[in-house]
Amino acid sequence: MYGAEIEITDEDFEFATPPLSRNFVRRTFEKYELEYIAHFGGEMFYVSRQDSEPMIPVYADSHYQAEIELILDFMARERIRRLRYENGTLFRSAVPELSHA
Repeated sequence: MYGAEIEITDEDFEFATPPLSRNFVRRTFEKYELEYIAHFGGEMFYVSRQDSEPMIPVYADSHYQAEIELILDFMARERIRRLRYENGTLFRSAVPELSHA
């Protein structure tokens, strides 16, 4: 579930509001030198830099940079568990099925 093997396309942002787009996410990953973002549910995220070190907000009880916060909101809304950036390409996890029970 937490693998990120599906290449992101523009269609993944069909219902996203600007500035969210594939290009926006790619530029954000490059700007902050991110390798991946994992969403564990609720408000629990892990943001990893390319050196495998966690990126954490500067101050306790603070948030990530605005661009990263937009991506976190997008991931939660779209049920994406992991985004990964590798060699200029973005990948996402499969979206889990909704249960109708």
